[in-house]
This record gives sequence, C-alpha cells and structure tokens, in this order.
Amino acid sequence: MLHRKLLEILSHLTTAERKRLRQFLTSSYFNDGTHADDIVRLFDYIIRYNADERRPSLSKQAVFRVFFPGKQFQENAKTPLDTLASKLFLLVKRFIAQSEMERENGELYEHLALSRFYRKFAYEERFWQTVRAMRDLQNATSLMDARYFYDQFRVEESELSFRVLYNSYEDDVNLSAVHKNLDLFYSILKLEFACALEHQRLSAQIDESSPDLLFQTVLNLSVQEGPLDTAVNQVYRVILNLIQSPGNGDFLIELASLLNQNEAAISSERYRDFKTYQRFFEGQRYQKYGDTFSLRRTFDIYREHLTMGFLYFDDLIPLTTFRNLVIAGLKLHEFDWVKKFLDTHPPERIGSTRYPAEIHSLNVAEYHFYLKEYEKAQEKLIYRPFENPTFSILADVLLVKIYYETQDELLESRMKALDQKVRRSKLSRETKNRYYNFLKKLDKIIKYGWQKNNPKRTLLIEEIKATSEIIAREWLLEKLTGQ
Repeated sequence: MLHRKLLEILSHLTTAERKRLRQFLTSSYFNDGTHADDIVRLFDYIIRYNADERRPSLSKQAVFRVFFPGKQFQENAKTPLDTLASKLFLLVKRFIAQSEMERENGELYEHLALSRFYRKFAYEERFWQTVRAMRDLQNATSLMDARYFYDQFRVEESELSFRVLYNSYEDDVNLSAVHKNLDLFYSILKLEFACALEHQRLSAQIDESSPDLLFQTVLNLSVQEGPLDTAVNQVYRVILNLIQSPGNGDFLIELASLLNQNEAAISSERYRDFKTYQRFFEGQRYQKYGDTFSLRRTFDIYREHLTMGFLYFDDLIPLTTFRNLVIAGLKLHEFDWVKKFLDTHPPERIGSTRYPAEIHSLNVAEYHFYLKEYEKAQEKLIYRPFENPTFSILADVLLVKIYYETQDELLESRMKALDQKVRRSKLSRETKNRYYNFLKKLDKIIKYGWQKNNPKRTLLIEEIKATSEIIAREWLLEKLTGQ
C-alpha cells in the first residue's frame, strides 16, 4: 500500500484545506528540494482519487507505474516512490503545524516575535512601541480566560527580559505582574484538569492518585474576591461542587447563571467545554430522579446547544453526545425530530470513534425499537466491540430488549452474557450498577411481572421508580404498567 499515514491525513482534509495545502506545497520557501515538482504531482494524483486507500489506482504498484514508468516495480522493497511519499508526508505534517500555529497565536505572536528582534539589536524605541501595541491588544479584549493571562504573562516577560538585558536601572515594576499573570494562568489550568480528573472518576475505575499538594491551595485562593478569583475559576468551583453533589438543583442554577453572565470573558473553546459539563450534569440529574421534567429540560438544553453549535468539535458530534440527544428525544416521543436528526447527521458527522457507521446504525436501531419495529431494529443493530465499552454494552442491552419483546428463546443466555460483559468491564461501580439493576429488574419482570394481581408486581414498580442507578427505566415500567 502507498504510505498509509499520508492517505489517512489527506482523506480527512476538507476541500478548502486541500487547496491551502497545495499552495503550501507549491511555495519554494517550504518545498525547496530537488523533487519539489514531483511532490506536488504526487499530491495531485492522490487527491484525484480522494486519498481513498481502497482505490486500485492508489495501490503502490499502480502509483509506481505512473511516476516511474521505465523502472521495474519490486514488492516489499524500498522504492523511489517511498522516498517521494515520505517527503510529501513530512510537508503535510509541517502544513498542519503551520496552520495550527497561525490559528492559535494570531497578531500578538507577531508582535512578540518583533519585540524579540528589536531587543536583540537594541532598538529601544521600536521595542517600546511594540510593547504598547501588545498592551493595546490585550486591553481591547473582553476575555479573561487562561489564554489571556498567559498572553499577558508573555508581554510582561518580554518587557522584563529587555530591562534585565539592557539594565535600564528603572524599577522593574512589571516583575510582580509577571508573577500575578503566571499564577492566574496556572490556577485556571489547575482547576481545569482537577475537574477533568474528578469527572473521569465518575465514569471509570481509576486508581486513587497521590495527594495533590497544590490543588487545595489554588482552590482556597480562588474564592470570591480572593487573589485567584476569576470568572473561569468561579465556574470550575461550581463544577467541582456538582461532581461531589450530583443532581444538586441549586448548583445547576448557579452554573447556568455564571455561564450566562460571563460568556464574553470566556474563550469560545472553554465556553463550549463548560456547556458540555452543563449537559452532563443535567443528564445526571435525570438519571438520578428519572422524572419527565428533568428529561425534558435535558433534551431542550441539548437541542439549544445543537442549534448554537456547541455540540460540534471539528464539525463532528462526539458519539456520546450523539447518543444522548437521540435517546432523550426517543424517550419523549419526539420521533419526527429524531428521524430528521439521524437523516441530517450521517456517520461522517460522528466523531470520537473509529466506527461511526456502527454507532449511527445503533441509534437507528433504537429509533425503530421505540416505534416497536423490532425486526427492523435487529437488522440495523450491527454488533461491534466498540473502543468505548459503554457502547458495546448498550448494543447488548438493546438486543436483550428486542429478545424480550419478540420472546426469543435466546433471551436468558443473552442476559447472562451481558452480566459477564459488565463485570469484566472497567467502568465505575456506579455505572455498572445501572446495568446490574436493569438485569435484576428484568429478571423479576420475566418471573412474575405478568401476574397482575401479584403484590410483588406492585412492589417491583415502586422499586424501579425509586432506584437511582438504572438504565432503561421507562421501558421496564412500560412492561409492568402498559404505559
């Protein structure tokens, strides 16, 4: 096969990105080797076939014959084509790095580079003009995010370096500013990763790490009117409270209020991350109480965030978000909306997975199941050992429900297999309990749920309603109440 890593990257570039990449490749500044023209020609040839490794025209032998018609191709041997493809791959990597640098750094980076140039050659007046331009840029922004404090730190550091190098004997008043902005930058990142770690502990079995010596100090200094009090840190403090007190309505209200009040002070990327936390905690409240009000609120928030673009990362919807939106809509019988969503979001719009087609099929199967089209649901259910263990289990849960509805003789063995899969997974105890409780309640439904006058049946209904950790609550209740 022709260079697989090269084809993988090129196949995922958009039309606009491919156009910019070609301009990059035709620039003698970046592509100045003796094979520059051949590299551009190879790029054009690959793009002609959409970088699809399955195309016969992109087999190594086929490409070799096009580029080296007078030479003999040898399988499993290094050829001039390998060298050409490797050089193209290096340039593609450099293009991605260049694009990312331009996207992240912007105008301030140009000023910083210019200030270093003036500092090197002792152009003091030009240096201070550049520093003033950087300060004007910083003052013009409403953002008070980690990036702002890091950029401010770099401005102060640049000034400090000039003063130290040329020993102007003026007061180094900006030295304290260097420390202050570095501390603010660090505090935001510290709380960000602390929240991520605590959130991970909710869904996976991970070993307790050694005590974090600095976290509690940062947290204490981030209290209101404290030295590390910023809008971003206020949000992280509420997130930590919600992780420790899932479903707390007061904290959910406070989180929504802080996000609405401080949107202008938070970068778009971090604001989107905060909205992700908000969706998670709203969904967690529903999982805990199982009430229609919480479900409707969760679904409405998801739909609002979808419209506002918060659900997309690199133009793709993460598989978990995709799933949550579909299931919430189905539980509320928003069937037309879910069908339209599935149609307008095919597999190529699902991210965070190597199996987008199978993820999409699983959700389409759920759609048919809710319509009681069990045969269609089973046809759409493509079994796959997904890289995410939860989705592998969810596929089995759906199959168990289909077998129950169709009275399949394999139901009992499938339930046992699901129990074993859950036990062997590395999910958190709380997450595992959701599936264990589902299997236990379903087993009771099978045994005496059909006996309408059996007092155990009434008791089972109340048990399912009161169980906070359980999946498919509505479906289980439907089997007992008929509603």
